[in-house]
Amino acid sequence: MWKNALLSAALVVFMVGLAPGNGYADDEKVKRFALVIGNQNYIVSPLKNSANDARSISKALLKIGFDVTTAYDLSSQGFAQSITAFYDHIKTEGNRKSLAFFYYAGHAVQVNHRNYLVPVEMDFTQDENWADKLFDINQLFASFPKHIAMQNVVVLDACRNNPFKGMDDGLYADGLAPLRAPANTLIAYATEPGSVASDGKGKNGVYTKYFLKSLKNKVTIEEMFKKVRKGVSKETRKKQIPWEHSSLLEDVFLNPPKNRKMPALVTF
Repeated sequence: MWKNALLSAALVVFMVGLAPGNGYADDEKVKRFALVIGNQNYIVSPLKNSANDARSISKALLKIGFDVTTAYDLSSQGFAQSITAFYDHIKTEGNRKSLAFFYYAGHAVQVNHRNYLVPVEMDFTQDENWADKLFDINQLFASFPKHIAMQNVVVLDACRNNPFKGMDDGLYADGLAPLRAPANTLIAYATEPGSVASDGKGKNGVYTKYFLKSLKNKVTIEEMFKKVRKGVSKETRKKQIPWEHSSLLEDVFLNPPKNRKMPALVTF
């Protein structure tokens, strides 16, 4: 079913540190971490696929060697605590070649050209201060560790129904606004900015379905997202076309080939 956009976002963040010595990182030694969030049981406009999407992503990442943390139905405070704990964990347990993957499935909304994740307890019909509970995606970018150079990938999954529709003289727009990618970052949307996406008829959203299929391929992340885009576009008859914006400097693999020597991140 096609819905207006308070978006379900699956937000993916991915980082690769600098490699010493010959300038190549040994993929077998890269420590991989993932924080996977599924917000589904909202007070207003609950979703049907977010928890399944998060659960499926977590299982797939575990199979390819990620250290996975999964969280469901986060509150406003829960977003901040989970993200802070995740990056603190990487700082403690990771190394200069750590890789981090952040995934979010749940409502997100564009407000005044800024994008926000929506906590499950938010009830705009009762709480006058509900807007203060939204989690600005820029806060996620600000959480990236600064002491190492990283490559980042942010993936925003499917658009859902928008309970803000019609409020505040059009303050809340359909779809997410284009995000400015921080250095060494790829941002991927389930559909082009300002558009809507399918919630899916199966246990997973359409975008997550093809993300999971494409994750099995040991290809660069750009090639992986091309496969996702092709599958989603075909199934939805081009009503939903995934979109990416990238400032990555080197080839990146979520599921690297064995014995692959991957170029280290170039810094200036």
